[in-house]
Amino acid sequence: MINKKLMDFLREETSWEQLGNQKLLQSCPEFGEAVGASINDGTLIEYTKELSGRLGEMDIYKASLLSNFIGFACEKENDASAGTGIIELFARSCTKVYEIFSGMDSEDTDSHVPDDIREICGDNKEQAAAYYGFDVLCVSAMAFLTRDASLRRRLADTGVTEAVRYLSEETGESSYLRSVHYVNYMRSTCSDLKLLVLYPEKKKGFYASANDLNNCFHLLFLLEEQIYKRLGAEYGMKEFAAHGSLVSLAHGEYPEDCWDKHYNTYFMECNYTTARHDNFEKDDVMSLIWGEMPPESIPRIDGRAVIVLFGNGINRGFSPEFLAVPHEALDPYVEIEKELDSEEYDRWIGRIRN
Repeated sequence: MINKKLMDFLREETSWEQLGNQKLLQSCPEFGEAVGASINDGTLIEYTKELSGRLGEMDIYKASLLSNFIGFACEKENDASAGTGIIELFARSCTKVYEIFSGMDSEDTDSHVPDDIREICGDNKEQAAAYYGFDVLCVSAMAFLTRDASLRRRLADTGVTEAVRYLSEETGESSYLRSVHYVNYMRSTCSDLKLLVLYPEKKKGFYASANDLNNCFHLLFLLEEQIYKRLGAEYGMKEFAAHGSLVSLAHGEYPEDCWDKHYNTYFMECNYTTARHDNFEKDDVMSLIWGEMPPESIPRIDGRAVIVLFGNGINRGFSPEFLAVPHEALDPYVEIEKELDSEEYDRWIGRIRN
């Protein structure tokens, strides 16, 4: 149960002078007592779930600061069950911050954001409160978005996708907008994406799944790693020519010696339209799985994103930046689940060609 004095404090509007003070909650003794009690009593998740459910009643700046504690609990216990209130608060706050910048001349925000946000939002204190708490809130939102794919879908359903993209890509540098770039990354990050991979030249294929990947270069890298490990001989793949540091990077580590490396794909990977024939044709280059696009954009059949392999064609190279994983809670992988038998392969090819 939330202490009444603490709740009254959290509801009270933050003054102009207090905005930007990230230690503001510590001025309320009841906050520290409640945090200590929830940790010592083993009720941390239950308490943060209660707090999360009442964020909408609170002053938006204090709620943003409080999200730091709720995110801490999520990370400590690896439990994202308090996430709904955080995502709703993020959507509300993001909308207000977006309103500040979208109403300005783009030349005023491209490279410089004033230190004093009152130069931009005037007397709209709630917009200012959302802005000053936004970076803390973005970090907290990432604790949940990286652990629970349903919260990614919930964020998309709030309608703030364009606002997140805008604040990440079209505003100037600001310490209060720094972490929105990570939330923007999560907009297009897949979770347990079901794949169908076909290799017409060999009349083979398999089912696979892809997880926590933001771009198709990362997906293709991990896909080729899996093919080499599991099916290399059958698929004519004699080596997986990736430097060890790139492999480590692609799986979430940050080796120092990776940034001057690059990877060239072994296969040419295309969408399902190219499965209408067995061998590479010149026009197939128009149907490439583009590396920069998110995995969720790969065309699907029956809910499975379809990738067609060719042993010759264009072998594309890309830099390590596409393999970097921005949060330790993300679990990027491609996993081969089951090879197609001849009947399954013929059935899929028949559907595509007919």
